[in-house]
Amino acid sequence: MERLKRLEVDRLLSSPIVFSPETPTSKIVGALKQVNGYEVFLEGTDKVRMVTLRDILRASNVTKTKAETLAFYVPKLQPKSSVYEAVRLMMEYHIRALPIVEDKEMLGSITALSIINVLNELNLLDYTAANIMTRNPATLIESDSASKARQLMIRRRIDHLPVLSKKGLAGVLTSSHLVFNMFQATETLKRSTIISEQQRKLEFSVKSIMDRHPVTCQPNDKVSLVLDEMTRLGTTYSIVQLWDEVQGIITYHDYTKLLMEPFEQSSTPIYIVGLPDDPFDAEMVKSKFGKTVDFLKKSLPYIEEAKSTIKTFPATGKGRRRYDVKVSIVTPKRVFTYSETGWELATIYDAISNKLKNILQKRRRIRPRTSRNLT
Repeated sequence: MERLKRLEVDRLLSSPIVFSPETPTSKIVGALKQVNGYEVFLEGTDKVRMVTLRDILRASNVTKTKAETLAFYVPKLQPKSSVYEAVRLMMEYHIRALPIVEDKEMLGSITALSIINVLNELNLLDYTAANIMTRNPATLIESDSASKARQLMIRRRIDHLPVLSKKGLAGVLTSSHLVFNMFQATETLKRSTIISEQQRKLEFSVKSIMDRHPVTCQPNDKVSLVLDEMTRLGTTYSIVQLWDEVQGIITYHDYTKLLMEPFEQSSTPIYIVGLPDDPFDAEMVKSKFGKTVDFLKKSLPYIEEAKSTIKTFPATGKGRRRYDVKVSIVTPKRVFTYSETGWELATIYDAISNKLKNILQKRRRIRPRTSRNLT
């Protein structure tokens, strides 16, 4: 890993797409669609500007907006700058490429994908999907509007949104789906026309344009194989699923962040299946269960996995829902399980936490000889 961090960026030089600042945004979209690209650079004298698909989402009319109104300045790298510096800046600016400049001339760019490919070639991706994924990503439901997705991507600076149905993962929506459906380019890319006012305003459901066959993987899949599948299918993401529940998402960002700081291979995968729809309750469950697992690791440092399954029963006449929660703590030698039923998730998880803590306190005094199953 240190070898790659010190590698000079001109060893990974790529040919960027470059336009003049006065170029209509629609022409840039057409060029990106043609090569399945994400960003372009704008010509300049001293400074370099960039426009990404996510920036184009901010345009109210892609046929009338010029590229310079959406562009932002990005740092320039020297040919001898390190890959580590490139990754640090990509993470800071939430971008996938940086210009490499010498004597005011743009020699090329370095991309996140070129760095990730070297990680793979050097066999530095010895991790599982659960190790590197972004947990509990923002999601949509099939009936949500494309306009809602657009605002969510802009506000949270993301490009991928899993779309859920009652049966589980229904698809994935990306910034490219939104942008490429805002206009219709001609074959020459010299002109473009709006398909309809409705499409320009994105007043349609995400179900109509999402990827209905999303790339998925399991938490224990090797990320090198996940990358191979992403490359084969030409996508920039993979959704991590456990049973029918979305556990996380892997994008280029998750691969490149491996270069930023020491990574703990022993980090405990935590899975929660059946999270409530209410955002407050969902965050409360994740917080309480996460804190419980952190506490347990003090006595059980070799926890391999922590799972929690929430089963929700229909509301009664008083509008209250009953919950059945099961927790499993997996270690190399035994599995600790506990279940609790009640009307309030906070109370249930507090009870489970107290029970597990009591068991571990007893374990410190009396070392059990066999596996324990708590019910």
